[in-house]
Amino acid sequence: MSYSSAHITEALAQIRSTIPETVTLVCVSKYQPLEAIEAAYGAGERHFGESRVQELKQKAAALPADIHWHFIGHLQTNKVRDLLKLRPYLIHSVDSIRLLEAINDEAAKLGVIQDILLEVHVAREETKSGFTPEELSAVSCQKSETSCQPYPNVRIRGLMTMATNTDDEAEIRRCFLLTAGLANGLTCKSGISDTGGIILSMGMSDDYRIAIECGATMVRIGSSIFGERDYRKPEVSVPQVPTIRAVFFDQDGVLFDSMPIHARSWEIAMKENGLPFTAEQTYRNEGRTGASVIDEAHRLVYGTPAPQELIEKIYTAKSDYFNQFTGGKLPSLIPGIREVLSFLHAKGVQCRVVTGSGQRSLLDNLNTTFPGIFSGFVTAFDVKHGKPDPEPYLKAWQDSGFSKSECAVVENAPLGVRAGKAAGLFTIAVNTGPLPDSALLEEGADKVFPNMTGLLEWLQNQID
Repeated sequence: MSYSSAHITEALAQIRSTIPETVTLVCVSKYQPLEAIEAAYGAGERHFGESRVQELKQKAAALPADIHWHFIGHLQTNKVRDLLKLRPYLIHSVDSIRLLEAINDEAAKLGVIQDILLEVHVAREETKSGFTPEELSAVSCQKSETSCQPYPNVRIRGLMTMATNTDDEAEIRRCFLLTAGLANGLTCKSGISDTGGIILSMGMSDDYRIAIECGATMVRIGSSIFGERDYRKPEVSVPQVPTIRAVFFDQDGVLFDSMPIHARSWEIAMKENGLPFTAEQTYRNEGRTGASVIDEAHRLVYGTPAPQELIEKIYTAKSDYFNQFTGGKLPSLIPGIREVLSFLHAKGVQCRVVTGSGQRSLLDNLNTTFPGIFSGFVTAFDVKHGKPDPEPYLKAWQDSGFSKSECAVVENAPLGVRAGKAAGLFTIAVNTGPLPDSALLEEGADKVFPNMTGLLEWLQNQID
């Protein structure tokens, strides 16, 4: 239930009384209506936080120009240019070298210098993202007169973090004190004003007082000001559910619980060949062909395309590691996938596999593992362009013989969702990995389910 204008004004006055003048209050306005933001603006607030680029674009166009917009959500690299065009006051959630480089590159193209914070992961929760304390040293910055080298179009102003989601005050305090200690060790302080110092963005509605005690200079407060959020996307119509005659399934993370093994295999094979690569990068690149993953990793490090012989060497090593880690056995199935496939098969719905994988040990066993279920396959060997290009899903749709309004995609990865939507298909995401739901919603997923049980229940209500 959202607060009225009077409630917002009263809530802000109460919160302001607990925050020192040296601490900046960012009113977290994501998913809040314009009227709520206008009420806070009328009460004197100028700093507001948004987590979706499209929503920020709509609000910035409709609200006063002197608002300082903070981007606080997970940011996909393909959204960077659109965000920078809006000239955000501060980006809080820079959680990887890849994203840092993307912001720097797009800022250079636009001729701007963007202020950012590095997000650090100190919570005892795998679902949270950010640099580990050890990884912060990888951001090798050298002070210059106006910016931070080798990223001349960004200013690293400080750190952002989120504490472990717990009632244990000692654990929350540990997270904030650790972040404050890391901030003291930052080597890049260029662009930080003499009066502002290093920005420490930490603390939300439930824990901002502890954060301030631990050194926070910026707090992000939403529900205590505006009330509970309506998480439906604003100004977006409900997607038209197709009459389902065909469903196209991704393989890894949808059929097989194989992504942790892929992640480990990629990380080792890449690093052996001089390409730093993390498990998180595997999940964020999931759906691409192996060759494109290697090529992108090489471009990020060396700025040049990967030689074909290196691509073949790394992919062979990755496949060998995958087979070694599985011991020649198939990975476990995603819980509930058999029930989903059995239901669709019994209803006469055509099922196809659409995967960027070229892992023969999995592909060769699909018909054995799911006898009589799949009508066809689109793999890395069947297309020129892998996901996020729409080609794989367009091929599956063409092969199915149905109209697009009769087909649906089931994915688990952001790039796969992007491919499905780019193909013009109703796209369902089942979040079987470590990334937040927002990473799937931001790519346009029409539905997101936490597991196959949720998907099955929805399908049973949709198909007679």
